[in-house]
Amino acid sequence: MPSKNADLQTTPAEDPQNNDAPHLWRTTEEVAAILTVDPSTLRRWRSAKPPQGPPFVRLTTRLTLYSVHDLQQWLAKHRIDPTEVA
Repeated sequence: MPSKNADLQTTPAEDPQNNDAPHLWRTTEEVAAILTVDPSTLRRWRSAKPPQGPPFVRLTTRLTLYSVHDLQQWLAKHRIDPTEVA
């Protein structure tokens, strides 16, 4: 069974740090599946004042995209290591 974070993994050719590679983007539904939340949660986070959740790009009123690189950084920022907390 693939890891829940499999969608966040990139091959060297898709590495966001590689300026020659195309930037990878995910839809609200794809990010919701990765985070195991309902898409409405991401919509609620975006409409909060101030906005919450991972960084996003609103292309139209119906299309919002999330950068895989930004999502990885946002998840890392919210990571809690129990060995460091103790």
